Amino acid sequence: MRSHKQPASAYGSEQTNQVVAADAGGMTYATPHVQPPSRHGVMTPPGQAASAADSPSARDCAFIGLQNAYRPHGGLSRLNGLAARRHARPEAQDRDVVGLVEAGSVFGFQWHADFWVPLFQFDFSGTQVAAAPQRVVAELGETVDGWALATWFVEPSCSLDGRSPIECLDLHLPDVLEAARAARFMMRR
Repeated sequence: MRSHKQPASAYGSEQTNQVVAADAGGMTYATPHVQPPSRHGVMTPPGQAASAADSPSARDCAFIGLQNAYRPHGGLSRLNGLAARRHARPEAQDRDVVGLVEAGSVFGFQWHADFWVPLFQFDFSGTQVAAAPQRVVAELGETVDGWALATWFVEPSCSLDGRSPIECLDLHLPDVLEAARAARFMMRR
């Protein structure tokens, strides 16, 4: 399992829909189970439903879920943060991380104004693109968008005995590749 644990400093507050912490490299972490505030800055009392305007969107909740799921596997990082610190410049290729995304060597997804990249796609040092995630993405096919890819890697799979592909990637790559082939087949139906 790849883990990039880094100290974080808080820059959010409970007056937003989420509490967010960021490290110096731009990785962010959402704190789960924070009750959203009301429009007037007062927390909604426990047991009382917030209005639709007070609750985060389904996409926001899904993003927080992805942040939580990827945290043990390196987390998520904004593309511009990776590019700024040249986090992912492979020695064998003369491309920066933006070029890697454009070439399809690394995937990510858009959320609000930022493009987010799951960091498990890089080796432990963060300087090389890991081969296993690339192979799995190739099996899934080019028609799957980044959001769907990010979700697929962290959802439990019946093909993997209820484990997620990212959990099995290092030790059971052939099984993950088979699960990706099965998922591709199911998407075509």
